[in-house]
Amino acid sequence: MDTIKKIPLIIDTDPGDDDAVSILWALSCDKFDVKALTIANGNVGLDKCAINALRTLEVSKRIDIPVYKGAWKPIMIPAQDASWIHGEDGLGDAGFPLPQTPATPGYAPVEMVRIAKESPEPITILALAPITNVALAILLDADFKNHVKEVVFMGGAVAVPGNTSPGASFNVAADPHAASIVYNSGIPVVQVGLDACDQVTQRWEDLDEIGQAGTAVADFVVRMMEFRRDKAVKIIKNEKGEVVACMAANEEAGRGKTGIGLNDLTTTAYLVNPGWFKVREVAMDIETGGLTPGRTTADFHGLWGRKPNCTFAYGVDGPALVRRWVEDMKAFRP
Repeated sequence: MDTIKKIPLIIDTDPGDDDAVSILWALSCDKFDVKALTIANGNVGLDKCAINALRTLEVSKRIDIPVYKGAWKPIMIPAQDASWIHGEDGLGDAGFPLPQTPATPGYAPVEMVRIAKESPEPITILALAPITNVALAILLDADFKNHVKEVVFMGGAVAVPGNTSPGASFNVAADPHAASIVYNSGIPVVQVGLDACDQVTQRWEDLDEIGQAGTAVADFVVRMMEFRRDKAVKIIKNEKGEVVACMAANEEAGRGKTGIGLNDLTTTAYLVNPGWFKVREVAMDIETGGLTPGRTTADFHGLWGRKPNCTFAYGVDGPALVRRWVEDMKAFRP
């Protein structure tokens, strides 16, 4: 009987609750050979993100996977975070114990280059964070791009509003210069941004169903998501510092109170089953200035005269994706 080849995978991440559930999903599948988790500043600070990655690996019983810390800030702009939606600790302030496993010595972009060049097959990078680490790896070694099959990136907003500015999603707005480097590097990019992610809702009953599995993984997932149910509120202030609006996490993309959108999970789903997605090959580039730095601009009519550099995901079978995730989480007993 032939052995199915696993996809050699680096997960570049900034956990974040949706990063954590994405890592769990990847580890529950037999489809991936996860070589490392590389950590960037993003949803919370770098050290907190590394701790959360280690927590996730421990609950998965996969402490054999190295965790490398990388970029502690964006390339050219000040750091921002998304703790309003993830909690101060990044995992919903659920009180999880500190991990017993330390991060692995090494700098994430350097280790990313090493792993890619040592791999017998081109590596896939699942990029769930601001894409600083990948950009630094590209700048470190001109040959790196020749060892990367593709970067599957959770970022971008083309035909839908942004979630950080009117035209940009968080992972791109957090480091637009890094995104520009990656998109213009020659490495194929799959953009699974808000155009697809806004079409997917994890309902509260889906999380309740996972919780009924009674496993350590299920408990981990459900506990960290409680923050989003009733505590995740974004305070919006005007130029005078006055509070002008408050937005609950589950109001994003018009979800109301039915559930939440775990955007990193939708991006991971592209690797689990790309058949769920509608895609289009386009030339895509990144705005690094102006009113909405981080805007992903697609040239649908070929006006730039460039070859396509991006597989743009604009549609997805959300119910099928969520159903598969729920079943996989219920069955995951490491």
